[in-house]
Amino acid sequence: YGQKGVGKTTLLKNFAQNKPSSYYLARCSSAREQCYQWSAELVVNGATLSKYPSYSELFLQCMVSNKDGKRVLIIDEFHHMVKADDRFMQELTAFVKSVNASQPVMVLLCTSSSGWVENSMIRKMGSLALAINGLLKVREMKFGDMTRIFPEYTLEQCIEIYATLGGIPGLWNSFNSKLSVKDNMIHYLLNRESRLHEEMNVYMAEELREPAVYNTILATMANGCSKLNDIYKHTGFARAKISVYLKILMELDLVEKVFSYDTAGRANSQKGIYRITNPYVRFYFRYIFPNQSMIQEMSSEELYDVLVKDTYPDFVEDTYRKICSEYISKQYSDVGEWIGKTGNIDIVANDASGNMVVAACSYAKKMTYEDLEWLKFVMKKAKVAQSKIILFSEKGFDDNLEKVAREEDIKLLSILQIKE
Repeated sequence: YGQKGVGKTTLLKNFAQNKPSSYYLARCSSAREQCYQWSAELVVNGATLSKYPSYSELFLQCMVSNKDGKRVLIIDEFHHMVKADDRFMQELTAFVKSVNASQPVMVLLCTSSSGWVENSMIRKMGSLALAINGLLKVREMKFGDMTRIFPEYTLEQCIEIYATLGGIPGLWNSFNSKLSVKDNMIHYLLNRESRLHEEMNVYMAEELREPAVYNTILATMANGCSKLNDIYKHTGFARAKISVYLKILMELDLVEKVFSYDTAGRANSQKGIYRITNPYVRFYFRYIFPNQSMIQEMSSEELYDVLVKDTYPDFVEDTYRKICSEYISKQYSDVGEWIGKTGNIDIVANDASGNMVVAACSYAKKMTYEDLEWLKFVMKKAKVAQSKIILFSEKGFDDNLEKVAREEDIKLLSILQIKE
């Protein structure tokens, strides 16, 4: 299970290659209609089935194959079947138990409804859930994966696309690799006729019962409110209600609760901070949701110039910190961030020997000596003043900072210039 577009189905289909397998994508329908649709698909492929077969008949038909070896049965978006009819899991469990040892089968159940899996599935299935041998959550891909999958993009383009669409391959494929990031935004995000432009509305309607409430909370967070009290003041919703809805958004991997790295300066750290973790959601609620009237009146080219052009480098900052953390994690196993009452440390990490490193990141502007001084001030608040320091910047470093970095053995890095 995992977010829509994260690559679950591709993963399963690749796994099933060269194996006797059968794939079915469940519909949101009644149980009778589900069996009718599945039967119709199998009949087209040469099966002999009644018009309205039982699940057991369908499972048995999926076992028919000219290939030798363990059969693989993939049922995608299976939550539709479980929700519609208790008999699905009953018959599936009985089928797996009845299969002859000489003709083994592996059943892979797949769903994009992560919140349902983590909160409602076991309760809905009851004791039948014990038949499931394991759960695998397919998480979004990392920045390094994007650079390998799209070698035609420069590293700078990959950073900006990753900052816009996150680690969801299904969204990456919506962009045209022959166009610049700017032109992709104009054609596929800001264009009111494009699929990506409407993707969020469709997703919210599919996954959430009260999209108006969720839209309000997400728009508030995209506008800079990160604490429960700030969200309460802006929305007027009760704090208890906001907490419930934030919990659901976290279950869908759209929002995260930020926990500060545990240091000796924990008394100076902040708690109760929330952040939109999905870059596409953040882009949508930063640029598209609050500007609906302008989107109707202006061309997508004009929208880019008015809304995105000047603010986009700052928008990339959150994702840039994540990319720098990914780089740090190759050398340090324990990586996080420190959220302080007077300032933050972008990256805090420890290696296997207990050596601590801190890092500051800047995508939109040149890093200065004053930035280093501020970092050292915050490090004292966090009580990590003796740590090694790394500074990341894509716009360079001023002369004074470079001089001090040489004297104090501070590493200055650019993601675009790192040779892997």
